[in-house]
Amino acid sequence: MRLNTAIVEARFDEDAGTWTLTTDGGDTFTARVVIAGVGGLVDPSYPSIEGLEDFEGDIIHTARWNHDVDLTEKRVALVGTGASAVQVVPAIASIVDTMEVFQRTPAWVVPKLDRLYPKWLRRFLARFPFFLRASRFMKYWLSELRGPIVFLDSAVLSKIGTYMSMWNLRQQVRDPALREKLTPDFQFGCKRVLVSDDYWAAFERENVELVTDPITAIERNGIRTSDGVLREADAIVLATGFKLGLVSAPFPVIGRGGRTLDDAWNRGAVAYKGMTVAGFPNWFIMMGPNTGPGHTSVLVYTEAQISHTLQAIKKIMADNLKCMDVRQEVQDRYNDGIQKRMKRMVWKGCESWYLSDDGTNHSLYPGFAAEYVLRTRKLHPRDYEITPF
Repeated sequence: MRLNTAIVEARFDEDAGTWTLTTDGGDTFTARVVIAGVGGLVDPSYPSIEGLEDFEGDIIHTARWNHDVDLTEKRVALVGTGASAVQVVPAIASIVDTMEVFQRTPAWVVPKLDRLYPKWLRRFLARFPFFLRASRFMKYWLSELRGPIVFLDSAVLSKIGTYMSMWNLRQQVRDPALREKLTPDFQFGCKRVLVSDDYWAAFERENVELVTDPITAIERNGIRTSDGVLREADAIVLATGFKLGLVSAPFPVIGRGGRTLDDAWNRGAVAYKGMTVAGFPNWFIMMGPNTGPGHTSVLVYTEAQISHTLQAIKKIMADNLKCMDVRQEVQDRYNDGIQKRMKRMVWKGCESWYLSDDGTNHSLYPGFAAEYVLRTRKLHPRDYEITPF
């Protein structure tokens, strides 16, 4: 374990069958196998708003929260209404003096339906763990059964999701005019569906205001909108999400023949089962291209990837292999199938961070999590070009 250490380059030595990793301090490490667990949603995405650098108060991005800043009794402007805002708005609404939430596009929000487990139930589950496992099993499959509502391009299924979200909105917001501002005009599931029991309810507070007029500029003491109003603020919270880490490699990764991972991904990030890329032997990716879940927990996917990668490592060690490199035709066939299925998915219908500039989706898996687990359950050595020492 090396803390506070960044990798700045990874280079494969074809003769030795090893990777050399270089750190930002100039140190090098050699490995037969590398697992890249850098994630896809890591680096904050800052909005390109005129005057952002001129603001004289505190600016906090939700991906780089500054805990030294106390927002108690402050006038806060929050930019964004996505997955980050859903968490932040209700968390700080009760401590700030005022909060103005700047919305460009509303989102579909479904109820979390969370609840506290009473003591008697916790004691019961501790004594009879079978029922806890059964409960988790049922929750998992309930999530899977809801999947088509979220990811299939089906007007009928989308109406079910819309009904759930609108019911949630009516439960939390009494003002019809405010409900209208919070209601999306795109198909359910097309953008990320959010989960919260208290986000919309926060707008019922007297100190919270939803602003739908577009931002034109940020000035030294606040945010000016298209209606000409300057909304003064002591602090700005940017809930503007992340740069999609699948656009390029996290650092220069040089594989066989001096080819870089950026070269391999010049038409979009692709990988066999989201984990291995042709030309980059013994290199395994966690949460790589097309392994994001559209409807369930990311842990289902990462656990499947860990299991698959361990099988590969055991194969490399047991047979003393120099290289284990996925075949290009296998990778192409797999990803052609993924993109063909995308035509039946709802995500193609609107602009979102799921999509690349050309409209292709290299982020999400077009199907059930259980299917992905089954597809990755067993390592097939025939899919790889294997080179022994």
